[in-house]
Amino acid sequence: MDLTAPEKDRSHWVVRKFASFEEQRCQQVRDWQAVSGAERRKAAWDLVLDYWVGVKGMDPDELRLQKSITHLRREEG
Repeated sequence: MDLTAPEKDRSHWVVRKFASFEEQRCQQVRDWQAVSGAERRKAAWDLVLDYWVGVKGMDPDELRLQKSITHLRREEG
């Protein structure tokens, strides 16, 4: 089983130079606000996968739900 992180295409990354950390922070906020919720969730999940596989060396399949529901009971009252 190969647990190495997949290569990612980063050719779309933009390099910027800032005069201050505050200027950089403001630009990061604008960048996040410019993308959709789905893109934000995907970016967050990519960070989770990068950490899980790259740092912890764990199998990414372990992040999936491990159990299935076999019986559902409704409580009366």
